[in-house]
Amino acid sequence: MNKTVELINLWAKYEEENPKAELSQFCQDYLVNQEQKTKKVTFWQSPVPPDSASILTKLVGRIARLHNLYVMGAFKDCGISTFDEFLYLNSIANTSTPKKTDVILANFNELSSGLLILDRLKKAELIVEQGDKLDKRTKRLELTKEGASVLAACYQKLSEVNEMCFGGLAEEQVQLCIQLLQPVEASLAKQWLEDKKK
Repeated sequence: MNKTVELINLWAKYEEENPKAELSQFCQDYLVNQEQKTKKVTFWQSPVPPDSASILTKLVGRIARLHNLYVMGAFKDCGISTFDEFLYLNSIANTSTPKKTDVILANFNELSSGLLILDRLKKAELIVEQGDKLDKRTKRLELTKEGASVLAACYQKLSEVNEMCFGGLAEEQVQLCIQLLQPVEASLAKQWLEDKKK
C-alpha cells in the first residue's frame, strides 16, 4: 500500500476514535505506537514500575543520574567537584549580578546547602561577592576571570557528554522530548517555589 494512503487511513481511523483530537496528537500517538513495535532494552535490576508515569519518572531519574556521573568524571579536570557548582556558576554567568538567594532558589537547594556551595566557589576564587547599593545586607555575585574560564571548560566537557548520552537520538526526537517535558518542569518549579514559601 502507498505510504501516503496508509497514513491517511491511520489518521481517519484515529480521528473517528478521537473526534476532538488535533493533528499533533495523532502524530504523537503514531510515533508512540511505532516505538512500541521495537524491542525495549532494559537494564533495571528492580521490577518495572506498574504505571506509565512511574516508568517515566524512573527513566528520567536514571538518565539524570547516569548523565551526572559522566559529567562529574569529565569535570574533574576543570576544577569543580560537584554538578551543583557548575549549575551555580552557570546561573551567576547568565544573570546580572544575582543575589545569593536567587541563585540558590533557581537551583532548588536549601539555603544552608546553597550557602556552602557558594562558599566553596568563593574560596576557589571562581566568584566574588559585592555589596548591593540599595540594601547593605544583600550580597551580589559575579564570576571572576578564573570562574568564567572554568565555566567555558565545563561547557566544552558537557557538550561532549551530551553527545555521548543523546547522540543516538535524532534532533527531532530531542526537540519532541523538550516540547513534552519543558511544561512539566516549569509547572513543578513554580509549585516548588510556592510550596517553599509555606
